[in-house]
Amino acid sequence: MFTAKITGVIPKGMNITSAPVETREFDNITAAKQWLLGEALSNLPTPVSTVEVFSGGQSIWREWHWSHDALKSKNELWWDAKDPSRHEREAAQVERKRQVESGQIPYSQLSLKEQFERANPRWLGPYFAWLPTSTMDAGTIWMSEYWVRATLGVKYKSKSFFFDND
Repeated sequence: MFTAKITGVIPKGMNITSAPVETREFDNITAAKQWLLGEALSNLPTPVSTVEVFSGGQSIWREWHWSHDALKSKNELWWDAKDPSRHEREAAQVERKRQVESGQIPYSQLSLKEQFERANPRWLGPYFAWLPTSTMDAGTIWMSEYWVRATLGVKYKSKSFFFDND
């Protein structure tokens, strides 16, 4: 026997208490995969997180929302229906970032984040460490801000280790 399982996600703003999960038993793996990528995927009320097939309690096939074209398509269609203007908004954000980087927008009209990025081109952040995060200078930090050195990809609690004009 094969157990097919599809798991959804809880999109921000949806008032549901747990992610939708549906399982069904099948005689063969092919039927399980067909159900997961067909009927189960079509009937899932939220974007999909994973699809998985188990046999004897062990996972024998799994796909993630980003690793399978059918799952990507389901999620794109769901988000397009939920937020039809998101592609235009994302394009506008990309265009604004391009304008900021090229200097077409005066410094006084930049947001605080844009001002920081312009003044500190080699630093990314600040980020907030919700989970324990390893940094080069402070060890493992939690519930505090940290920055990432863009050229190195290394996390630092204090930006005083490097100058931006070096």
